[in-house]
Amino acid sequence: MAKVALAGEMKEESSLESAGPYVTISRQFGCWGFSLGLLLLEVLNDTADPERAWRIYHKEILDRLATETNTASEVLEKQRRAKPRMLAQFIQSLSGHRVPSGYTIRNRMTAIIRQLATDGYAIVVGQGGAGATKDLPNGLSVRLEAPQEWRLKQVAFREGISEMAARQLMREREQEREYLRKIYETRFSRYPAFSLVYDCSQFTLAQIAQQIVYAMRLKGIT
Repeated sequence: MAKVALAGEMKEESSLESAGPYVTISRQFGCWGFSLGLLLLEVLNDTADPERAWRIYHKEILDRLATETNTASEVLEKQRRAKPRMLAQFIQSLSGHRVPSGYTIRNRMTAIIRQLATDGYAIVVGQGGAGATKDLPNGLSVRLEAPQEWRLKQVAFREGISEMAARQLMREREQEREYLRKIYETRFSRYPAFSLVYDCSQFTLAQIAQQIVYAMRLKGIT
């Protein structure tokens, strides 16, 4: 099923008890969390009532913020990941256009994610979704991991590049994600950090999707 755009203006956050159902998916680079989200969307909507259809959100969250700030989503994503000492130089390079700080961007994205989870029937891929919803009931936070060499082969195959190039790409992406991970872990401290953690080298994405749905049914959150 195709993705959908964010709809309407953000409402005031409802009470915590009325949140969900929702699922957040976090992943190491090379574990293809969005692909899992699409599979999960298909499985959940196969039995869902039309008025309770599930939706998947990933880049739509940043796109919403881009519309609000009249700033390209690519610029916002770079700013979100930029370390504080890089912000001044980055902003000056934008010909005077004022860009929200990384702190402001992350705060707004957190508010959007919380509203989506509160409204329910949402699958949020990445974007700090697990941390943003850590205190909201009626949801599951899923983490995808795998051995480095397994992920390396996946990246090389999907990107159509050599394993040497894939290794460099993984190194760059993981450095970017490490900075954000530390920020979110400090701000949204929780142990354990996720409801379910999967090794993608041991299960296919289709198998993981089925297991997630089973866990949701066990907890009564579908």
